[in-house]
Amino acid sequence: MTWFSRRSTAAREPSGSPPLLDVAVLTDRGLVREQNEDAGRYVRPGDAATRQVQGSLVLVADGMGGHAGGAVASEMAAETVAQCYYEADRSPSDALQAAVQEANRAIFEAAQQDASLYRMGTTCTALVLRELKPEEIETDAAVRFEAVMAHVGDSRLYLFRSGQLHQMTEDDSVVGELVRRGLLTREEARYHEHRHVITRALGLDPEVQVAQWARPLRVETGDIFIVASDGLFDLVEDELMASVVVDADAHTAATRLIALANERGGRDNITVGIVRVLSPSGSDEQPTSDTRELPAFS
Repeated sequence: MTWFSRRSTAAREPSGSPPLLDVAVLTDRGLVREQNEDAGRYVRPGDAATRQVQGSLVLVADGMGGHAGGAVASEMAAETVAQCYYEADRSPSDALQAAVQEANRAIFEAAQQDASLYRMGTTCTALVLRELKPEEIETDAAVRFEAVMAHVGDSRLYLFRSGQLHQMTEDDSVVGELVRRGLLTREEARYHEHRHVITRALGLDPEVQVAQWARPLRVETGDIFIVASDGLFDLVEDELMASVVVDADAHTAATRLIALANERGGRDNITVGIVRVLSPSGSDEQPTSDTRELPAFS
């Protein structure tokens, strides 16, 4: 497999025949924190058969707790999910769920055994894109991939499609719950004093509830996915994020987004993964769409 650690500057599809994915995963310490407690991964199996069945994985984890606990927890999450996902003989959605649960148990057990890591934890937002087999491609040739995800915490997954940016995960946080109840607007939540208090994370308990879509997402040519820690979206508004990714390749977009977050204070570690879905010709031109509505997922 091809592995990229959180300290990698970028991760892209290997050269060869025209790639269908343009991927970059970057992380930055920011301007205030003493160390980087984020982790990012991009895994593309070198074996075509494995890639056909299980696809490619992009993951962002934002650690917390202890002197070095946050960095340990996020790195454990990235390593464990990446390894266990590809070892599981299950559907991509079930394999990703199992891998995140295993990461949660591993982090929890490590924290019980080392007092310096007590109550360490991490967010985890993972995206898998699997290329459809020829017999799975329907009349709409623009749909060539399907995606599944797993999510715990307040890192986020976005989808840019047909000119609009959609948040595809819900924040497991105090203000996220207030927004869902209609007690806060999203704009008010951006500046709320408790916006960083999360209600769910890997490693805090022996078991954790993992959010997933009810069914795989059909991915269209031209779709752009963004996986990010709060060090990015706390400082870069959705509209600005969309304007950056729409016209840039994955590496350039990720670089610009991190630079923007640092220009605005860089108060936290910043990690971002960008996935652009290209056409077989290598173009990322988005097809004409009859609607801007997305399917509903739970």
